[in-house]
Amino acid sequence: MFRTHVPIMLLTLTILLTGTAFGAENDGYIYGSITTRDGDTYTGTMRWGKQEVFWDDLFNASKDGNPWLRYLPNDTRDHDRGDKNFTLFGIRIHGGGWIASEHLFICQFGEIKSIKNRRNGRATLTMKNDSEVDVTSGGDIDVKIRMIDENLGTLNIDWDNIRTIDFKDTPKDAKSDGYRLRGKVITYEKEFDGFVMWDAEECISSDVLDGESDNGDMEIEFGNIRSIKRMNRRSCLVTLKDGREFKLRGTNDVNEDNRGIYVWDDRYGKTEIGWNELQEVIYQDKDGSGKGYDAYKAGDKLKGTVKTVDGGVFEGDIVYDLDEAEGYEILNGSLDDMEFNIPFHMVKSITPKGRHAAVVELRNGEKLRLEDGQDVSDSNDGILIFMGKGNEEYVVWDDVETVIFK
Repeated sequence: MFRTHVPIMLLTLTILLTGTAFGAENDGYIYGSITTRDGDTYTGTMRWGKQEVFWDDLFNASKDGNPWLRYLPNDTRDHDRGDKNFTLFGIRIHGGGWIASEHLFICQFGEIKSIKNRRNGRATLTMKNDSEVDVTSGGDIDVKIRMIDENLGTLNIDWDNIRTIDFKDTPKDAKSDGYRLRGKVITYEKEFDGFVMWDAEECISSDVLDGESDNGDMEIEFGNIRSIKRMNRRSCLVTLKDGREFKLRGTNDVNEDNRGIYVWDDRYGKTEIGWNELQEVIYQDKDGSGKGYDAYKAGDKLKGTVKTVDGGVFEGDIVYDLDEAEGYEILNGSLDDMEFNIPFHMVKSITPKGRHAAVVELRNGEKLRLEDGQDVSDSNDGILIFMGKGNEEYVVWDDVETVIFK
């Protein structure tokens, strides 16, 4: 009789060690309370539009004003830098010819304490270090939020009906629509290993891959997929966990209209991979949903040393690109058809290389030559260094030799 209970004992031990019978802990899911303008409150896991689901996903919106402009010399403030328009995360950024472009605010959801909706397309974010950021328009402002309320079930809340959002630690048994997708992403340049979002949306097992096969239209749950291999501009080969293979075409899920494959790799942060760079995604049956909310600590301000090409050395608090001043903010840059989004706290140094690129050294010792993004090209709005009260220095990008962060 005793032997018949051994599997039960082992299962019980597994539950104690992993939190659930299958280790499917959900503490990586975005979780909190939404209070509406009518005073109703709902609590549960959230999905931002059709995309962001997890704490390491990126929140983005345009910054509402720039408090650093007042520190610029007057002759610099009005200097013409030409046309600097570009698009990032679907938001059109207009330079307007002035030295300071309109800037995006980008951070991981896990860094945010609360959001207050101020109407008229504006919101105020309170971060975990109690700093406040005013944002406006586009990105993750004015979206519908899908919530699985603990007691009510699923509801979709319009942005205009929201008064406040308060983020909280996610219970390990919080309700979700499926488990998080993880795997190896193979490109022509690099291999990534981490959490995967397909076509800028599909990131959990219940999400669906759409495509046309020789036998008709297909809708395949990602939880049934072992791998997706790009074949050419118009199609890919999908292999299921049961071994069957299908060549799919005809939708943006499976052709060059794909909006990007995102992978969170602990070495690099979140990287967006374009269709022409992709070779294959191989999904792995690994447990877990990412770091919990408590793992995102109140970040430090950017500090370090700026060395100039004429031998100047300035040490103090840094405002990079006349914009990023906190370690939780994001550095952007491209390598081939891959866009890297790296939290500044992971960056050791940045060294400009010509007009269009910079070498970014990470704290893990790896170096990336990144191009095109405003953060790593001559579109950069320059660097402010605060060396003490009333003692600040502004260095234009062309004069920067290297930036070394503490």
